[in-house]
Amino acid sequence: MLYTPKELAEEIGVNKDQIYSAYLPAGCPHQKDHQNHILINGITFKKWYEENYQKRTLEKDQAYCVACKQIVKVLNPERKQKGNLVYASFPCPNCGKNVIRFIDCKRKKNDQQKELEAH
Repeated sequence: MLYTPKELAEEIGVNKDQIYSAYLPAGCPHQKDHQNHILINGITFKKWYEENYQKRTLEKDQAYCVACKQIVKVLNPERKQKGNLVYASFPCPNCGKNVIRFIDCKRKKNDQQKELEAH
């Protein structure tokens, strides 16, 4: 099936800006129709994504720095909370940019608990 960037973004749960600013410049396979609208084949996109964005498994004392694109060791984290989201924040030992490591999301747990109670 062919998707517009907006439809694909809704389907995979990202903002459509990520399609335009990250995936298309990175080589996401797409085509244009006669009106120059971008169309993306869902199956082709999935294969491309799995090849280019392999899931990384991190240890508890590791985080991923999006600035230097490396897995780094968590050093002197500052525990923070924003709403239901609990995370650790610390400077990257390589580039000095702020790195975030998610610790807990109470909303997710509450949603899962409600789902279990409903059954």
